[in-house]
Amino acid sequence: MATLDRIKVRLEISNTSKDGMLNELILTAEDRIMLRAGIAVMTDGTRTTLPADLASIAVEVVVKAYRRIEYEGIRSESADTLNTSFVDDILDEYSLEIEAYRKNSIEQVRFL
Repeated sequence: MATLDRIKVRLEISNTSKDGMLNELILTAEDRIMLRAGIAVMTDGTRTTLPADLASIAVEVVVKAYRRIEYEGIRSESADTLNTSFVDDILDEYSLEIEAYRKNSIEQVRFL
């Protein structure tokens, strides 16, 4: 299943009205994940494809980023008993997975 389709399932979006915004969030998430994983985002003028091993991270990051759109810039907000706060770095909780991918990639290159 394509990244966009997976995200729409999680967000329960069935139409195409949000596809433009979701595709932009996908590109941004993929770029940032690849940079953290040490993958060149652009090669020979063409965009690198996100490795399948990192695709689930992109899906989760986009869902979180989408849900934050109305709250951009808010670190903490309270209303009666409801409290909303966001982490500064959405990718931070995936650091272990991204680093494991990076190490595994380096080891595979050394082996070759």
